[in-house]
Amino acid sequence: MIIEKRLGFRHSITAVKELAGRRVAILDSSNSVRIFSTEPITLVDGFKTSLAQNDKLLHGADISEDGRYVAFCVQKEGVAVFDGKSKRLLYRFKRHEGDVESLCISRKHRYLATGGQDGKTFLWSLSTGRMVASLPHHSDFVTAIAFSPNGQWIATGSFDRKIIVTNISSLSHGFRLKGHSKAITELLFIGSHRLVAADKDGEISVWDYFGTRVIKRLKKMFDEVTALSVTPDERFLFAADKTGAVSLYDLNSYELVALRYLQYTKPVKRLCYLLEGNHLVVGLADGEVTFNSPLKESRKMEEFIASGDLASAYRLAEENPLLRYSDEYMRLEALWNGAFQKAMSLLELGRKEEAKKILEPFGVEASKRLLAQQLVNDFADFQKFKAAVEGQKYQLAYSMAASHPMLKQNRYYEMMESEWEKRFSRAKKIVMQKGGEERAKELLKPFRGISDKSRVIQALLSEKEIYRLFMKLVAKRDFKGAIELAKRYPAIMELDEYKKIEKIADIIAKRASAELEAGNYAEAARLASQLKEFPDMRERAEELIETANLYASAMRYFAQKDYGAIYAILERHPELEDTKIVQNLEEAWRKVVTRAEKAASSGEVGDLKKIFAPFLSLQQKRAKMVSLFKQAYIVQIENALKRGADVSAAVGRYLELFGMDDEIGSWLAERGMKERFPEEERKDTAQTDIDSLPESVTE
Repeated sequence: MIIEKRLGFRHSITAVKELAGRRVAILDSSNSVRIFSTEPITLVDGFKTSLAQNDKLLHGADISEDGRYVAFCVQKEGVAVFDGKSKRLLYRFKRHEGDVESLCISRKHRYLATGGQDGKTFLWSLSTGRMVASLPHHSDFVTAIAFSPNGQWIATGSFDRKIIVTNISSLSHGFRLKGHSKAITELLFIGSHRLVAADKDGEISVWDYFGTRVIKRLKKMFDEVTALSVTPDERFLFAADKTGAVSLYDLNSYELVALRYLQYTKPVKRLCYLLEGNHLVVGLADGEVTFNSPLKESRKMEEFIASGDLASAYRLAEENPLLRYSDEYMRLEALWNGAFQKAMSLLELGRKEEAKKILEPFGVEASKRLLAQQLVNDFADFQKFKAAVEGQKYQLAYSMAASHPMLKQNRYYEMMESEWEKRFSRAKKIVMQKGGEERAKELLKPFRGISDKSRVIQALLSEKEIYRLFMKLVAKRDFKGAIELAKRYPAIMELDEYKKIEKIADIIAKRASAELEAGNYAEAARLASQLKEFPDMRERAEELIETANLYASAMRYFAQKDYGAIYAILERHPELEDTKIVQNLEEAWRKVVTRAEKAASSGEVGDLKKIFAPFLSLQQKRAKMVSLFKQAYIVQIENALKRGADVSAAVGRYLELFGMDDEIGSWLAERGMKERFPEEERKDTAQTDIDSLPESVTE
């Protein structure tokens, strides 16, 4: 592995984040910020805060992707947020009862989420500096937080071993994931509604959070998982633990590629794979940071290949498994395939030593060495095999090929298979003719006694009426009937006509999926209806029809401006969030929420009512809207308190409206006032009548 740059700092690394403009931010436990350009790797900006050192938390610092906001957990003091450009302190948040354990800034840097020792997670607007929502609780410390790339979802993990995934857009829809035996330490959203979660025991699970199920539990690491990162195409996952190991997983197959892809002598605290430059940046507990270039070794591999040093090229791929997915490795494999075919040709001529010499450079790679050995061994009796094929002693030839599989890759085996196909094709026509059975038997005689061929021959000869019926069904395109017949007479499945039916089904399924992807829902449903004719594809067909109908319904409701109906469908089928219709709808809603958050930060309830007036019928957005009315009232109470007014009556009015919820409870606790008020049961926000809410709670 090429280490392009090695940096050393005095304090443990707490965050590594790729920033826009080919930059990367590195934060350490002294709460210092350093910004580096990536090409070349040089320090370009940074600042040091006066905050107390804090290196105990895995997720105690974060920075927005544009570098504008930098947030730190501060022991006993909540959270401090700085302006990354002016380096000045913007906000201090201290609403949690107990210390803040974790924080995370959303990718679109609109929100900061803070998780506390009280099991609560609060959502803050970075543009206003105000709390905008309280998320569902955990029963223990909130130890990890992650936002989805599209900004729709937030996941929180806890010492209670549970994960909660909440829809930020509505605050009324979410999932609870249970399946870890230890505290959650890391969370990472990836495509196709998947969430990677890791825990203190080294377990890593890939979740389908819409389906609330574990897709795959990955190979366990040695100790507590401390960091996760993926390549830009989300093909590979890097995971680090307290022992200093960095493991590599393939997220397509969910297989472990290398358990010790990298190994450090100190615990790894942070990982970040940079899109620009393809660097894997690793931050350690002792303050060391390495910029690893896993793909730059492909140049060295290219040099080895060009010089003919294939052994060194394979050794390089063994040391760095990620190279196996590079273009250079594909060229190396092409050389192997060419050498393999050439060696086979030489073995056919009996030139064994020349064949071995051609394969020798590839022997450093274990799998290639075994294949080369098998090729040489299997071709030891090639002349006998060739003679059997040429003499039409097919039973002997097939028996030899079964014992020596490499023989199946040469042209004589292909000649034998081609001869079978020609004879069987002719036999199918002859057997239908009057008295044609004996002629068909004679034609297929060389292949009798070969197990897989005998079954088909027997079916053709003894059940020719069944075969005739099958062919009629195929001719009429009655695929359902043809498949059902084949299930009763399995030998039919060996026929080319049956295999063509399977190909037709695959083609229809692919076309239906493509039409669905393109937004042609009626055509997708029509093709899926055709697919139902294939019994084995019925379940897939019904899924496609259901999805197409859902998408079509969403389009119809959108045209009718019945947004409530769309959101009702979305709650039952969250996968619809990827459709253009829902994306456009949510983008419009986000703009409304941004205006509303600004109004709430000023305590302007009247403005909130005007902003939300067109959306009051959207029951699915009720919790989101009510959360901002709550914040507006808290701002009113806060302003009254600053004026020296007695806010007891105002708090009482708030409690009458909403009960003792997280929002007012945390505000009161922060000011030491909570014990003065009764623990009134919180009200169901879904039942809140927004129209009847007062303009103010302080008057």
